[in-house]
Amino acid sequence: MGSTFSCKDEIDDEDIFDETRKCPVCVAPTTNRLIVKRKGHSITRKIPKSIVLVDTREQLPLSFTRFPNWIAETKKQKLYVGDYSVEGMEKLLVLERKTLSDLITTLMQERPRFFTMCEQLAKYRWRALIVEASYEDIKSPYDADYTIAHPNAVSGSLDALEAKFGIPVIYASQYKPLAEEKAASWLSKHFTYWYLEKNGFGRVLQGGDL
Repeated sequence: MGSTFSCKDEIDDEDIFDETRKCPVCVAPTTNRLIVKRKGHSITRKIPKSIVLVDTREQLPLSFTRFPNWIAETKKQKLYVGDYSVEGMEKLLVLERKTLSDLITTLMQERPRFFTMCEQLAKYRWRALIVEASYEDIKSPYDADYTIAHPNAVSGSLDALEAKFGIPVIYASQYKPLAEEKAASWLSKHFTYWYLEKNGFGRVLQGGDL
């Protein structure tokens, strides 16, 4: 069992990209639980919140402390592949995370190793690559230090990765709190559907809906 930890004192990456830029027009994340109903009655309280596992090699992990409605806690644990999973789903679900600068470096300088890792990711039932950047960021000119990388090469590689390995690419944001919200939502919703299915409730939140 991994150790419980808090990311409250973490600092943001400082590199050539503005990965801490503000998002003044974004609405605050919901503080409500994901509502689950059966026969018109809520059974939300019967559904536990997810416990997120963070790989021990993550030096500046995403913080999920702002989402107590979705995530019960986080634990550091060595994962076979990827950066994040959920307790109980270690062999089923994995989320790989890349900042924009890390993504470019990986695709340009560590390409064979990265695609070997993608082969491992593809073995999981639920997997995804979350990029801390929008598609607009991916397609915009990069800093002079990255002139070897062309935006079309990076975006094309991500499309090829998804097509070949079946790994969805989640374009999040360079504004870290938004990336954290997206990851928290993705992890918690996958856990909820899995828990419902595993415990005989059926893979649906509410009848006639999702």
